[in-house]
Amino acid sequence: MTKQKQHPAADDPVLIAANEAIGNMIALLTEAQNYLQQGERLCVIGTMIMFEDHAEDVRAAVRMIRMQRRPS
Repeated sequence: MTKQKQHPAADDPVLIAANEAIGNMIALLTEAQNYLQQGERLCVIGTMIMFEDHAEDVRAAVRMIRMQRRPS
């Protein structure tokens, strides 16, 4: 029997959090794009405000990844 290769992020909470933050931003951008196509300008603004909050999560994830990479 061969051992299945585990995804590198599967056991790293920092990479899991980064992946989640990126997924949230992609979902928000898709939602904002759909609102734009429907002409829902206020919904676009509301979604983009939430995008800013999620961008903070991505910046935090980048900082954590950098901290992991620093030599001890």
